[in-house]
Amino acid sequence: MQALKYNTAAREAIVAFFSENPDRQYTTEQVFENITNAECPKAPGKSTVYRLISKLWQEGYLRRFRDGNDSNYLYQYACGGGCEEHLHMKCTVCGKVYHLECEKSEDLMGHVLCEHGFKINGGISMLYGQCSDCSIKD
Repeated sequence: MQALKYNTAAREAIVAFFSENPDRQYTTEQVFENITNAECPKAPGKSTVYRLISKLWQEGYLRRFRDGNDSNYLYQYACGGGCEEHLHMKCTVCGKVYHLECEKSEDLMGHVLCEHGFKINGGISMLYGQCSDCSIKD
């Protein structure tokens, strides 16, 4: 990741929001609602938030995922990178994202590459299901 080029108040608010919520994914609209509802002396406009999130994604501060069947994108704090080497799991109930940093994740990605000739991009790959906390509630 590069150093922040133009560290405006709006950019700081967006980066702070994502860094305080690293295990969640948000649409741009959700980010806008959260940072404008926060105690912010001068809340940024919606177009500014959309533009800055796109820039932060392009610069590598955020990761981008498709929102299931929806055409929206979800964004998540990149946490310094390193997510390309493993898969991720997302709870469909609470929305929390888990890093599948174990040997089996690497084994699966290696198998798919060797046996099927397909390289999985772990940085954007997501397995969907229910986390143990939400499964207990059922």
